[in-house]
Amino acid sequence: MGQSSVPPRAVIAAAAAVVAGCLLCLVLLPTAAATAVSDVAQGMAAAAGGAGAAWRARAVTGRVRAAWALIAAACATWATGEAYWCWHTLRGGEAPFPSAADVGFLGFAALMAAALLVHPSPGGPGAFIQRLLDGLMTAGAVGLVSWLTTVEAVADAAAGDARLQLLLLLAYPISDVLLIVLTVVLLARAGRADPGLWLIGAGVLALGVSDSAFAALAATGGYDTGLLDLGWIGGFLLIGLAGLCRARAAAPRAATAGPFLDAPTEPTPAAASALPYVPVLGAFAVVAWLTGAGQALTRTEMLTSGVIVLCLLARQYLTVADNARLARALTAQQHLLRRQALTDPLTGLPNRVLFDDRLQHALALHARHGRPVVAAFLDLDDFKAVNDTFGHAAGDELLIEVARRVSTAVRTGDTVARLGGDEFAVLLEDTTAPQTTIERIRAALSAPFTLADAARTVRTSLGVAEAGTGDGPVTADELLARADAAMYTAKRAAKATSGRSPVPV
Repeated sequence: MGQSSVPPRAVIAAAAAVVAGCLLCLVLLPTAAATAVSDVAQGMAAAAGGAGAAWRARAVTGRVRAAWALIAAACATWATGEAYWCWHTLRGGEAPFPSAADVGFLGFAALMAAALLVHPSPGGPGAFIQRLLDGLMTAGAVGLVSWLTTVEAVADAAAGDARLQLLLLLAYPISDVLLIVLTVVLLARAGRADPGLWLIGAGVLALGVSDSAFAALAATGGYDTGLLDLGWIGGFLLIGLAGLCRARAAAPRAATAGPFLDAPTEPTPAAASALPYVPVLGAFAVVAWLTGAGQALTRTEMLTSGVIVLCLLARQYLTVADNARLARALTAQQHLLRRQALTDPLTGLPNRVLFDDRLQHALALHARHGRPVVAAFLDLDDFKAVNDTFGHAAGDELLIEVARRVSTAVRTGDTVARLGGDEFAVLLEDTTAPQTTIERIRAALSAPFTLADAARTVRTSLGVAEAGTGDGPVTADELLARADAAMYTAKRAAKATSGRSPVPV
């Protein structure tokens, strides 16, 4: 919880050695000695889990620190309850039921649930509904399996017990269902494959299996020390390992939400997003197995199965809808990038790249079918004087107005492009009267422009080059060079016949 790498190998080896040693003791030692070893090992494992969580809490900040602090408190609470249990068993007696030990054991569930809720869970806007469906689907699946395999047997066996005993026996599997649901939802929305999170999930699952099995055996009076205790020992050691994972750089804004609230979006690993399906498959497998064995489901059990299916279908619909939304967003982004790459950001006209592409295509048709092509270059005479006199904002407004006037003067299929600065180009394709369009452009640009709240004349120079029907193939560079030369010829002629400034001030 909180971004991390795998724990140190030496610590992993030590935890594995502890579990292996406890396994040998449970198998080889007499029952009394095995019970003592198991009880002490469980308390020490819970203390180790709390120590690892407390160590991790010191290394993180915000809500992640609060989550780890709650985990440390949860483990300490369980260790306290186990200490009370050991105080009775090591003296040769048996802890009463219910007792103070149950307060510690169930206190662990409450604090651990709070930790899972406090810890931030990545996800963007709209992810709340999917997380809610994940929670309902997982709760239904885990609850159904727990009921069919444990809770129903506990309730039937303890039906004659005192109300408090019955409630305590049922509280263990129910709290395990809650913890598993919260863990699955958190892991399913994990922004990246975090070993610390997965170790927490494995630990919670191991503890849940042992708790549920203990409740079922205790209800029938059949609990005795055995391999079942390895779930508690291993579960707390896994939590301790999670706390000892080497911390990575903290994610930005990591403390904004819990499993059912939105937080910053991060990519979700495929294995994590598919996690809610695991308990569903398990529930269906248990139902199929019991049905095949001849056990009929009650109306409530069938209703729960139907709710699980509905949540599954709704989740799939949201996944498909989300994929479609992402596809639309990707398409829109591609169009935006293409537009940014091929258009001038100031005027919105095609840029040099797009103009060259259309010119190449037009000249290819000219070479193949003899279709006429006309290219025109134009720029503003002494445009620098406009910027120097009226400012660059006024110069930009002038360029935008020039682009608008030229665009309205040409035909719909013609191309007007801004090549850069105050240079514009016009491509006329398949026209028999290009001069008519050129004259409309000249007329549109001859009208005064508004600069500094006053009408002012801005002279332009226009050069035209044509590849006519009877002309041979011509390259784009050749045609543009001819249009450019014609523009500069027009510019020199205009300066020779007028000695006054093109922008009267």
